[in-house]
Amino acid sequence: MSFAPGHISLTFAIHSNSDLLKMGSTGLGIVLPQGVYCSIIDERRDDNENVIIVENKIIDDPVVSRAIELLGYGNKGLSVYLRRDLPIGSGFGISGASALAACIELDKNLHNCALAAHQAEIEYKTGLGDVVAIASALSVGDFPLIVERNSPGINGETKTFRIKKKLVICISGLGRNTSEIISNPEWSEIINGVSLNLRITDYDIRSVIKNGRIFTEKSGLLNDNIVEILDSIPIGAVSSVAHLGTSIVAVSDNITELASSLEKYGEVRVY
Repeated sequence: MSFAPGHISLTFAIHSNSDLLKMGSTGLGIVLPQGVYCSIIDERRDDNENVIIVENKIIDDPVVSRAIELLGYGNKGLSVYLRRDLPIGSGFGISGASALAACIELDKNLHNCALAAHQAEIEYKTGLGDVVAIASALSVGDFPLIVERNSPGINGETKTFRIKKKLVICISGLGRNTSEIISNPEWSEIINGVSLNLRITDYDIRSVIKNGRIFTEKSGLLNDNIVEILDSIPIGAVSSVAHLGTSIVAVSDNITELASSLEKYGEVRVY
C-alpha cells in the first residue's frame, strides 16, 4: 500500500506555460500527516478498463486515471482502491495526492510518479503545485512540513522546514472549484500581484500562516462564512484558509482553546 500526504496551499502565484510540466505555482504550503492510501489489484478484466474505487464504490476520477495512463498503465484491467483520510475539494490537495499515491503503487520511482501526477492535475485544472509540494515532502519523509515552492513546474526548486508546534485544521464549508480560479485571467492577475509583494523572513509556522492570512485578505479569496470563522479565532492565535478551499488552518499556544472555538464550524483535527 502506498501513501501520499495532503497539502494546504497558503500562498500561491500562478505560472502558465505551454509545457505542462513547467506550468505550476510558487508559494508556501503545509504538507499534512494525513492524505491518501492506495492499493491496486490486477483484475485482468476482459475489457481491460481500469476502475477507481473509494469506500466500496466505483467512482470517476479523471486525474487519477490520466496519471496512471501517463505512467504507462492505461487500460490494464486494474482496480485502484483509494482511502482518503481528508475530503476532496476542501483545500487539502487530495486530487493530486490521490494521483500520486496511485502512481507510487505502480512505480516506486518518485520522480516518474510526480511527473505523471503533476501533468494530470494541470490537464484537468484541479491544482498547480500540490504534487510538487507533496513529492518534496515525501523525499524528506516526515510530516507535517512547511514547503516553499520557489520556482514553478515539476522540476521547480523547493525548500522544506520542520514544524515545531501543533497545528489545527477545521474542515469547513462546501469547498471551491479550483479550476474556476486558476483558469480566470482576472483572478490570476490579482493573485500574482499580491503574491509578488509578499515578504517572508521567518519560516516558523506562525509566520507562515500569518503570510497566508495576508495573502488571502489582499487577494480577495474570502467569503462571508470564512470571515466569520476567522473572526471567531481566540486572541493570540493565527489562522488562514486552505486554498483553494474553505477549510481553516490555525496555530496557538493554547491548542485546546483553539480547537474548541472551531468545533461549531466543522470537523477539527490536531496535528
